[in-house]
This record gives sequence, C-alpha cells and structure tokens, in this order.
Amino acid sequence: MSTPRALAAVLRPIARKALGRRHAALGALLDDWPHVVGPDLAERALPHRLDFPRGRRDGGVLHLRVEPADALELQHETPRILERINGHYGYRAVERLKLVQVPRPHRRPARRSALTPTDAAGLDEAVSGVDDAELRRRLARLGEAVFRRRTGR
Repeated sequence: MSTPRALAAVLRPIARKALGRRHAALGALLDDWPHVVGPDLAERALPHRLDFPRGRRDGGVLHLRVEPADALELQHETPRILERINGHYGYRAVERLKLVQVPRPHRRPARRSALTPTDAAGLDEAVSGVDDAELRRRLARLGEAVFRRRTGR
C-alpha cells in the first residue's frame, strides 16, 4: 500500500499536462490566489492570463479581471500585489499587472414556488405563538426556506 500524498502533489502534474507548461504557472497561482493576495482582494480580482516573454519564465504580465469600480483602487495597490505574487513564486515572475475591466454578471434571484395552502397554514400555526411581529415574520421566512430545501422546490 502506498503512503498518503498531498492532493496538490497529485494535481499539479495532471494540471501541467492539461494546461501545458506555459499555463501551469497560472494554474498554480489560481489554486493559491486567496492565500497569495488575501481574501478581500481575491474577491475583487481574479487572474485571467499570464504572459511571459518568449523563452523566459520571468518578467511576465498578469492579466487580472476586475470590476470597473475596483480598477482604480487596485491600480494603486499594484506594487503590493506584485510583491505578494512574486513572493509566492519565489522570484520576479510577474513584472507588470494589466487590469481587465469586466462587470460581474448580475445573478437573478432564484424563483420561489409558493407553498401549498396546507403547508402555509401549518407554518403559520407553528409561528403563531411568537408575540414579536418582526421575529414571527423572520421565523416564517426561515421555515419556508427550510421547507423548500427539504422538498426541493
């Protein structure tokens, strides 16, 4: 029986084959992105592409997808971001950032199907003993959500 290995040790060779040597550096960065730049920045910027000069593995340009509202602030944070990225690689792999402004797609709220009259009456009865109207309303909404999750509606 073989000894346990870290998942990263198994996935990196597979990712290198799937992405090719050229894109393996981006795959490794994507994998560790929240740890490299921090969770706040990781939510506002996502690596999109990493280009190196021909025949070199340093002096690259990292393309980051950002929302237009965050672009100016991230432009001012560029030296700090570059320092963290290059610290991750252990050498000056990325020389420049290119911010690609892309608005996030707006998600439509999920459609809610109405509860059956029997279910709604049961839920109303369950929360009827609560005196505080706001708390009663919130408990009823919680009950609806739990019911929908269980029934798959």
